[in-house]
Amino acid sequence: MKLMVRLLSRLFAVGCCLALSGSASADGRKAPKGSASVQLLDYAAAQKFMLSLINRDRAKAGLSPVVLDDAASRAGLRHAQDMAAKGFTGHIGTDGSVPEQRYTESGGVHFAQENAACLFDGKARKLDPAPRFEPAKLAELQKMFMDEVPPNDGHRKNVLKAQHNRVGIGLAQPEAVNQPCLAQEFVDDYGSYDALPQEAKPKAKLRIAGSISEPLAFGGIGIGRTPLPTPKSVEEVSGARGYAIPAPAQMYFGPGFKTPKPVQIDGKRFSIDLELGAARGQYAVSIWARQGTGKLFMVSMRTVTVR
Repeated sequence: MKLMVRLLSRLFAVGCCLALSGSASADGRKAPKGSASVQLLDYAAAQKFMLSLINRDRAKAGLSPVVLDDAASRAGLRHAQDMAAKGFTGHIGTDGSVPEQRYTESGGVHFAQENAACLFDGKARKLDPAPRFEPAKLAELQKMFMDEVPPNDGHRKNVLKAQHNRVGIGLAQPEAVNQPCLAQEFVDDYGSYDALPQEAKPKAKLRIAGSISEPLAFGGIGIGRTPLPTPKSVEEVSGARGYAIPAPAQMYFGPGFKTPKPVQIDGKRFSIDLELGAARGQYAVSIWARQGTGKLFMVSMRTVTVR
């Protein structure tokens, strides 16, 4: 029980969300005259520019750069488009999706933590089908993240988390609004994992297996359940507040530890056969690792939807 308390205490917010207040473009007005002379970036170039800003800030803190992650970028694009089209900022989508679900459904298998910034007025708008982004607007978003002051500095901490080694960047922009919406999906890639189904029946059997990359070592496997996602109103998903990572209701460890069922260890490879619960819901399957004798931390979280 003491071990579970220590584990759960480490499950803090998945980044933060930041609504853009005070922006001259957030009220729906078109970009000012003369802005056409500004060199605008297409989607790929805007992603690379945002990546350069992230790595600039990490370098200032003495941290290694992150590389662009395709699966996380797809998850970020899905959320950025949802926020831009509905005029909100938050981590829960209007379809009820949450960050780890969107990352899983985009093909992600590791652990992702999200930063989000968009509009806040709740207005439905058409998305620009071929957005072009103003570099200064993108830099403004990153600056707002990095200018945060403790203890309200969730974005800044997420950008500067040493364990991150990849990032997804999703961008969207409504028509006639000169304001990009952004989702940064920071990823911790420290292993390879056998595939899991994204959907399953109640009491389905799962084989959870894979290997952890050195210098880390396998720590444990967690299973938790949250309610099935349901569509949400803009009012329900709006707000600059953190999103709590689903905590595992049960942990499984290797031989020699107190555990309801031991995880099998064969060299670098781990495996366990588990049965999902009878209740419908979204099951979060987490994989944990440690470095040396340090504390356990999560390196993978995938969702399995049980209907």
